[in-house]
Amino acid sequence: MRGNLFGMLSSHPLAPLVSLHHVDAVEPIFPNMSRTRAMGHLFEAVNVDPARTLQKTVCYDPRNSLTIAVAWGYAVQVFEGNEFLPDLLLPQRTFTPWRRSIAIDVSHFMFKMRDYPKDPCKRPVVFFLENVISDKGGVWSYYTRNTVKDCVGPNAIRNLKRIRVFSKKLELDIEQMKAPRRQCCNILLSFNESMVIDTRQCGVDELISMNS
Repeated sequence: MRGNLFGMLSSHPLAPLVSLHHVDAVEPIFPNMSRTRAMGHLFEAVNVDPARTLQKTVCYDPRNSLTIAVAWGYAVQVFEGNEFLPDLLLPQRTFTPWRRSIAIDVSHFMFKMRDYPKDPCKRPVVFFLENVISDKGGVWSYYTRNTVKDCVGPNAIRNLKRIRVFSKKLELDIEQMKAPRRQCCNILLSFNESMVIDTRQCGVDELISMNS
């Protein structure tokens, strides 16, 4: 594929990230960076917790009617309203086929996709990785807001500038490999300019959904 890999990287499957090929044919995976610097930035997260890199965790804020999707070590997307988990797991069609002569058609890919709005104001608000800090207690990853255009977003996140995500280093042992492997998360406390998310293992029979 060519172009913008955001839709693929932000919806990476639960399989571990192994490699990225032909990066000279795609846009830098982080905004306002060269390709080389952007790849090095991703590896700041890879070097801290390689097994968790790009693993997707979804949590909900029913009070503010928000859906938050964390692609660890890369980006956090904040959607207005209730986005269903199966829909969020589909890659967003931000990229194009490898052959330039082929028009964008889902039949040229081996997986299902969902559309990516052309209007930036209809897209989720995106926060890209700023840095990762690891200590004995766990790992903190920090994400800053990417402002593409002056859009009127949800009131609850109008002033939101940064998201902090806490997680334990993901060890792919027998227990953590058992289904369901996808982890759960909670939004801690109230927020204005900064949101804190705690990533954790899901409880017994816990579903990732917005509870009304």
